[in-house]
Amino acid sequence: MPQITLFAPDVTCDHCIATIQKTVERVEGARFIEGDPDSRSFAVDLAQGAVLDRLSEALAAEGYPLGPAAPARAAAPVASTGDGADAASEAAASAFAPSYTVEKSPEGASITYTCPCGSTTEHYTYDRSRPEQDLGSCCDHHLLVQPGAGERLRALKPGYEVDVQTLEMPWGQPVEAAFASKG
Repeated sequence: MPQITLFAPDVTCDHCIATIQKTVERVEGARFIEGDPDSRSFAVDLAQGAVLDRLSEALAAEGYPLGPAAPARAAAPVASTGDGADAASEAAASAFAPSYTVEKSPEGASITYTCPCGSTTEHYTYDRSRPEQDLGSCCDHHLLVQPGAGERLRALKPGYEVDVQTLEMPWGQPVEAAFASKG
């Protein structure tokens, strides 16, 4: 079961988290893991992406619609190379940092991104029913969006520069976006 973190902006206290837990437990294919009223977030395991739709509807009916993380997260570098360099140094060394637009799609999310070739209409589909996402490519540049994307993309494309940012999915979950380009 994939674990995701979700946000409900109307959460104010532990009682809210308890109500969310009871609601999650009533949705087949969902399991509550933990919640934090201070960040207005909670973690769940989901059997498949379609369970998220049912869970979202049930939470909205209880007065806790899913929403963005509070405060809203801006795209920012989040990973390091593992050799001691921090994320900011790695981002500064990267030759290209794409910009992203994330929209809800039937599969989960449709991500439009820029590419150094000049294309501004490259599309990537994040399929929330799959724990491992497919690699997107444009002119020998590669995009991967999933938890741990930076690490996986570095293993798949050694010798490439990798820019890692955090994207917020339409259901409020932050997910790594890793973009690889030749230096």
